Amino acid sequence: MLFRRKLCVALMTAAILFLMLASQSIQRRYFQPLSLALPISWATPTGRETVVEPTVPPADPTPDPPRTPPPPDTTQPEAEEKPVKNSQYNLRSCGCTESCISDLGGSDWFRQRYDPKQQPILFRDNNNFDPKALRWWLNLQRSGNNDQTLNEVMLDMFKVISPPTVDFRPLSSRCRSCAVVGNSGNLRGSENGNLINSHDYVIRMNKALTRGFEKDVGNRTTHHFLYPESAVDVDHGVSLVLLPFKLRDLEWLTSALSTGQVKMTYMRVKDRVQADKDKVLVVNPVFFKYANDRWTEGHGRYPSTGMLAIIFALHTCDQVSVFGYGADQQGNWHHYWEDNRYAGAFRKTGVHSADFETQIIHRLAKEGKISLHLGQKLRPTDPQTSLQTF
Repeated sequence: MLFRRKLCVALMTAAILFLMLASQSIQRRYFQPLSLALPISWATPTGRETVVEPTVPPADPTPDPPRTPPPPDTTQPEAEEKPVKNSQYNLRSCGCTESCISDLGGSDWFRQRYDPKQQPILFRDNNNFDPKALRWWLNLQRSGNNDQTLNEVMLDMFKVISPPTVDFRPLSSRCRSCAVVGNSGNLRGSENGNLINSHDYVIRMNKALTRGFEKDVGNRTTHHFLYPESAVDVDHGVSLVLLPFKLRDLEWLTSALSTGQVKMTYMRVKDRVQADKDKVLVVNPVFFKYANDRWTEGHGRYPSTGMLAIIFALHTCDQVSVFGYGADQQGNWHHYWEDNRYAGAFRKTGVHSADFETQIIHRLAKEGKISLHLGQKLRPTDPQTSLQTF
């Protein structure tokens, strides 16, 4: 009797073990591949998650032949696309909330012309002049007896003015807004004075006047562009920015801030100017060649003062607004501080191509790189809106 009980227990134990092994075999056959195909959060439930077990299908007496697994899918989802080769075009380069001039994405036209490596001003050392560009600049204008080389003239110049310490590179911690203010008569009645003053930097040029015209042109100036033939005294705290069209212009600057010996270029010039010597900037001669080749594309002998001021601003500011360029609605070319009886007196600019420069400035506005303010009396579609500054 005892032997029968032991035999029954042994048989029951064996049966239980057999059933357990069979159950595991069925789970491996049907459940394991499904769980591996599920997302991790489904295959491994945690917390309050509930997994609904699929019904086990009956065994197929004629199983399918083994299939060759499909090739792996190498297509990446859109969110994981690799960045474009020039990924810096997609990055914000300054601290402005809307846009930065130096952001090169979005405009092929601008990217083909804008060279962020350009050095807009002269430094005492490490200017890395391009010999070809330098030869081109030296032949723009000739005046005086230039027995000295450019390096010699620069050496004397930096004995009088302080070497610049400004850094024009865009930074994510700042947003520099600049107003470039020409002298066109279309500023009169524009009431742009407060808007111009609101910019971080205000660039004026040549003989620009503000007193008595503050409502239309503002009264702030941070940078004043000039050359010997258009020289004026510059207020304290303002940067005199010299546009040197010839080697003699650098000699004039040294003299005008010291001895006053240079009184002639190709004409009689102001022999002395008042300006803060530690704020003087001199536009790099190679920058002229860059503006001529990339921007005005050789139209005219060289770019105008107004065009150079805009291209300079593109390289030293994060956002640029342009005022005071073009004729008024009647086609009169005059300064906003004077009345010009002869509408065409300033229409022909000789060595510059006003019409082509007009196309460039309007294209810059279209591409969103500048904000163009033509004044209340001037319509953007007016056929007389050629670019002109004086």
